[in-house]
Amino acid sequence: MLDYFEMHHVIEELAKAYPAQCATTWFKITKNHKPTKEEYRDKVVEYMKQFEYLLATYPQSLETEKLKELVKKSLDNEIEKVLQGNNNDVERRYKHYIENSPSESKNILEKGDTEKRPDNDAALIEKSQEHEDNTGQDREQQEIQYEKSVEERQRKKKKMMWY
Repeated sequence: MLDYFEMHHVIEELAKAYPAQCATTWFKITKNHKPTKEEYRDKVVEYMKQFEYLLATYPQSLETEKLKELVKKSLDNEIEKVLQGNNNDVERRYKHYIENSPSESKNILEKGDTEKRPDNDAALIEKSQEHEDNTGQDREQQEIQYEKSVEERQRKKKKMMWY
């Protein structure tokens, strides 16, 4: 029996590595800046399902069939996590997209029409700018956490090799 650790790892990281970014880009292109969580998750799943087609490039054999079964089960499990809102990476990507998508207030700011708008819109623009300043700090924290998680995975992988 072959070990398919690499494929299992790819599927665990799949939503974060490829489909979430594709979904975000799709919503940008279609100018849907505020999709619902369900719409976003469905689009991520649509891209995740494309992974199965990659297996068609593998040579036909009994081992390939076993691999396809394993991939199908693992992929179904990860898809269910995404649909249930239990994939933190997808949820984080969705939140980031929604919070940083163009809005009327941001467009007004870019046009320089703030003096023509009521005080409410000016306050919204100011809040938006404060949020953008804070997201830079959040991004730094996310990068640090990501680097730590990569290091932890590398340590685990090395540890598994010793067994």
